[in-house]
Amino acid sequence: MAIDLINILRNSFTDKSYADISQHVGISTESTKNGLNALVPAVLGCILGNNTVTSATQPSWWNAMKEEYPYTDEEYIDTDNINKSSFLIKGREILSGMFRTNHDELVKSVGNVSGVPKEKSAGLIEVGVPLIIGYLSNWVRKKGWRFNELIANLTENKSSIVAALPAGISSAHFGLNNVNKSHIPETKSNITDTKSDFSETIESEIPTQRHAVKKNKNGLMWIVGLVVLALLLWYFLGNKSSVREIRKVRDEILVPDKNDSVADASVRKGGMGETYYDLDWVVMKD
Repeated sequence: MAIDLINILRNSFTDKSYADISQHVGISTESTKNGLNALVPAVLGCILGNNTVTSATQPSWWNAMKEEYPYTDEEYIDTDNINKSSFLIKGREILSGMFRTNHDELVKSVGNVSGVPKEKSAGLIEVGVPLIIGYLSNWVRKKGWRFNELIANLTENKSSIVAALPAGISSAHFGLNNVNKSHIPETKSNITDTKSDFSETIESEIPTQRHAVKKNKNGLMWIVGLVVLALLLWYFLGNKSSVREIRKVRDEILVPDKNDSVADASVRKGGMGETYYDLDWVVMKD
């Protein structure tokens, strides 16, 4: 049978412990007792929610109370140092590490259970959590457990821890719904479903995309071809027209008109010093 750490921690508070904490916070002993009873499962749930059996990592704040709560074999919680400033500083370090994201919810929940206002509830948590961690750390050391053995015990008692959480605090606040979930082995059905989804994506979406790309490429090739053809036509037709114009101008310059006189024609000399009488005659003959 698994060791019930909830009852062990709750029973570690003595009448003297309750009286010292009550005086320190400024609330009744009954309110102190009710608040601490609600705080114990919350502390254990937080430790479990941040670790698993296969990946238990001892947090830096686990031994933060080493000086303020030195090791002892006593079976009760020692409250001799709760009025020291160093105890308060180390206690806040632990609170910051454990309840960074859900401190306000915890304060409200403990306040409702103990029947005290918000500031008193926060004060009770500020002194109660470090005492619980200090005592639990010593208890684990005395038991000869490693940290992962503590997590194994909390995992085995997970249902009891969740059931003991105070109203307003659920397993979701500490991530207890996901404990060991990441370590569920892959089953054949899980693998088959994943491959089936992936295959469906390959068959439906990717071919459609390739077909669309191919169509776009064909259309682009047609447009480019038409542009090239137009440029070629413009080039050749434009050049032929230009050649005709150049020849026409040349003929007008070199060949005298039929109405020109011989004297006018004789004035025109070719590049080789020849006259154009023969040309004129050929033109007239034609």
